[in-house]
Amino acid sequence: MKASSWKNRSQVFIATILLIAIWEIAAKIIDNSIYLPTVETVVSNLGVIVRQEDFFLNIYYSMYRTVVSFFIALILALITGVLSSFNSLIKNMLKPINALATSIPTMILVVLSLIWFDKNNAPYIVGIFIVFPLLYDAVISSIGGVDKNIVEMAKVYKVNKLEIIRKIYFPAIKFQILGMFISSFSLAFKVVIAGEVHGQPEYGIGTVIQYEKMNFNTEAIFAWIVIIALISFALERIQTFSRKSLFRWMA
Repeated sequence: MKASSWKNRSQVFIATILLIAIWEIAAKIIDNSIYLPTVETVVSNLGVIVRQEDFFLNIYYSMYRTVVSFFIALILALITGVLSSFNSLIKNMLKPINALATSIPTMILVVLSLIWFDKNNAPYIVGIFIVFPLLYDAVISSIGGVDKNIVEMAKVYKVNKLEIIRKIYFPAIKFQILGMFISSFSLAFKVVIAGEVHGQPEYGIGTVIQYEKMNFNTEAIFAWIVIIALISFALERIQTFSRKSLFRWMA
């Protein structure tokens, strides 16, 4: 198991080095930093960005908007998902809404959010609207996947519905949500940044990226891409640790 894990990490490391090498070679061939900056210039800009006074403030506001959007979407998904699983009328009523949410392109949603709401609230709306269908479907599928025999046994012993939800359905929902946490939260993070790019709130990663775009500072944009990738990697590590802590029985 350890040998296989080491092999996988080695392959990922080699692939990363190859990607950086290809990037550097392509940048040297193009020889135009507006189109593709070199690795050195991006690293240099990364150092400049990190030393800026509003660096952590921009990250904080983007992460704050992402966390708020994600958990509002999660709460709505839990409530509507549980209700839909036990009431076909509610489930059927939510089907067109869910289908609409999954079919609207992100950029169109960003534009509509800016029309309907102010620039500070638009990123929240985009994050909630994009992530909610994923979490809602996860809740529905996790409840539908619960062993019916266990539920029937609980009913035989006259366990009330709230206890059935709490003791039987909720652990299944928790496992499902935690399993897709990194993908859904990362998606929320990206669409919130997209909302910031177009909405231009006072602080946020998207606001800075739009500013750098207006100044044709591609090096800084690439540096922010590296920062976003590092944040996503940190989130992935947090998820791995959480899964090991909450589901030790899987080992």
